[in-house]
Amino acid sequence: MREEENNRSSKSEENKLNAKSLLRKRWVLPAVYLVAAAGVLSAVFVMQGGDESAAPEEGVEVTDPNFTGDMNPYGEDAVAVTASSEVIKMPVVDEEEVTVVGYFYDVNGSPEEQQEALVYYNNTYFPNKGMDFAHVDGESFDAAAALSGTVVKAEKDSLLGYVVEISHEDGVVTHYHSLESVEVEEGATVEQGDILGRAGRNSYNADAGIHVHFEIRYDGVAVNPNDVFQQPIDSVRDIADEQEKEEPKEEPKEEEQPAEEEDGKEDGTSDEEEVTPEENNDEGEDQEEQSELG
Repeated sequence: MREEENNRSSKSEENKLNAKSLLRKRWVLPAVYLVAAAGVLSAVFVMQGGDESAAPEEGVEVTDPNFTGDMNPYGEDAVAVTASSEVIKMPVVDEEEVTVVGYFYDVNGSPEEQQEALVYYNNTYFPNKGMDFAHVDGESFDAAAALSGTVVKAEKDSLLGYVVEISHEDGVVTHYHSLESVEVEEGATVEQGDILGRAGRNSYNADAGIHVHFEIRYDGVAVNPNDVFQQPIDSVRDIADEQEKEEPKEEPKEEEQPAEEEDGKEDGTSDEEEVTPEENNDEGEDQEEQSELG
């Protein structure tokens, strides 16, 4: 018995000595710490994998409470930004099939440009308040809405042919004259590019032949369509404001206009300003001088 006890005590003392010698080595303690840490992490992963309630359910979106995303700084739902306005297009279906036969009268244009932008009617020249388009082959063609809007007029005019007027946002109205027929009715809503009618002739601008007359106005002020094509509708207001500032103010005339001229403007040209070329002014002065002498 004593021998067995002595053997056990001697073995325990050897184990203690081996443990002490082992602990004296530098790599032992870090290794122990690493093993312990690995054991702890393994236990955590096993616990998470076994607990299905810790994982989000299928189809449930997990969001970070600190992530604002589509919300404003106050936590309310963000309001969607209004889509950009339409770009103004030419009042035709195929731009390559038409040509310009009448230009907008620019008060700041050259004398040659102003001469080309005059409409001769009833022995009088009037400034063109829009643009005139004709087919390259002189044929009729479809007139299309340059912008989406609401039809406010669709009727036949004895002087201008069939006319269509469409109201748009921000006080903009587009005018389509010299149509031989119309495909829309007053009060209808049209989309950009919808067919409005067919090009035809009218009595006001007979020299243009088969054509479509197009005007674009902001609060009644005519704007050069060529300046706003491929531009958003907001550009019409800006150009109209600049146009009013640059347009020279006419001095009041001393003599009243003859009654026949006023009657002539009631047939559809009431908004047109009469313009007479220089050579016509000279002839008029000679006639006045002859009448005075007579």
